[in-house]
Amino acid sequence: MFKNIFLLRPLLAVLVLFIPLYPKFPLAHVTGTYVAIRLDDIVVASILFVWLIHQIKHRFPILKEPITKLVIAYFITIVASFVTAILIYQTDPPKILLLHLLRRFEYMSLLFLTISAIKKYEDIKHLYIFSLISTVGVLLYGYGQKFLSFPVISTMNSEFSKGQWLQFDVWSRLSSTFAGHYDLAIYLSVMLIIIGGVAVTQKNIWLKILSLIIWIFSYDMLTLTASRVSIFSFFVGMSLCLIIIRKYLWIIPVTILVASSIFASKDLNQRLLATIPALQQQFFPSKPQPTATPTVPVIAVVTKTITQPVKGGKTTPVPTIIRHGPIDEYIPPDADAGVARSGEIRFNAEWPRAITAYRKNMLLGTGLGSITLATDNDYLRNLGESGLLGFITFSAIFIFFTVKTVPKIFVKKMDNSNKLSLILFASMITFLLNATLIDAFEASKTAYTFWIMMGIYYSVLTKKI
Repeated sequence: MFKNIFLLRPLLAVLVLFIPLYPKFPLAHVTGTYVAIRLDDIVVASILFVWLIHQIKHRFPILKEPITKLVIAYFITIVASFVTAILIYQTDPPKILLLHLLRRFEYMSLLFLTISAIKKYEDIKHLYIFSLISTVGVLLYGYGQKFLSFPVISTMNSEFSKGQWLQFDVWSRLSSTFAGHYDLAIYLSVMLIIIGGVAVTQKNIWLKILSLIIWIFSYDMLTLTASRVSIFSFFVGMSLCLIIIRKYLWIIPVTILVASSIFASKDLNQRLLATIPALQQQFFPSKPQPTATPTVPVIAVVTKTITQPVKGGKTTPVPTIIRHGPIDEYIPPDADAGVARSGEIRFNAEWPRAITAYRKNMLLGTGLGSITLATDNDYLRNLGESGLLGFITFSAIFIFFTVKTVPKIFVKKMDNSNKLSLILFASMITFLLNATLIDAFEASKTAYTFWIMMGIYYSVLTKKI
């Protein structure tokens, strides 16, 4: 008979490799939304089923963990929100609301799986190695897109989410194996904190060198996504990490690297320089603003079709992403226009829509997934979809981690466990900063990875490993 606890460890390693590397090919489409059922759903659900068998066999030891009570409180809240959304508000068809509810259960249950699988410090070391391998795979595929025309599977609009093979041109921002450049940027910004923190604290010289090499290339790819919020989140998170683990001098080269890369990346520096004028125009307009509310999502993409030779002398059309911008026009790269457009959509459409949903039902919101697929602020989305109760119970999870971690900052002599918990704390902060302007908790690849990371974080905080 299999020892389930032993089986959970390799299954968790499979997820650490599989989730970042497998592109988002759709298996089955759900009518009414372009969120599809994918292979990762099947793989994760199957592994969670094994975990559930283990829990039943051992009479649910996960219930003894303090974090479980907080997560269950949040689960109860979003189920109540789901019920009121169906019976009272009828914001979306029940199957759409149920799909988003089950997805949230699926994402967050990986926290429990990880806690159950990790029993000793060596387990975390192995997971770190697997994380390095998956990061290298993401980097290789991303550079393949830039230099070798590797295709991408995107979910950036309803047409692409059907599973089309796409190719990027010179104006596109990389997404590698992820479904969009923002998702890749979130993943890299968080992994950079973990890899960088381990690199500067690691005594094994070979692992230190390997980690630093992967860190440098990961940062380079982060700049190629040209995601302003992820660059900012990374810099804050990395600086915080280095301060609390007391590696102060490392802040200097990190600051120099970030500053120089911003100047070196034309797309990134133009977007950053355009941000302040765009905000000024939004809040202190110098001319009348358009009366029409923007309805085109910020992630809309313009495409063109090119022909590619195949065997027999024939040609076949290949969809090609040529610009991340308004879907109804193609213009030369214009940072000011792009940033302004992005701000208008957030301030005039997405965020007011979330606030309107919150006002409909301040206590429980209007149900997960009820305010469309894009809000570009996970905290407003949380308020709108699950109300004040959902926001409080969800926030309590991160307050728990913070309260447990802060005393470790002031320990005079840090051991490996202390250092690792502080590195993971900075990683959590980096992810939470990303969520201020990106729907980080909704994107499957980033959400899966985040909750696995939080399971490792919890295990380090609460267990002597």
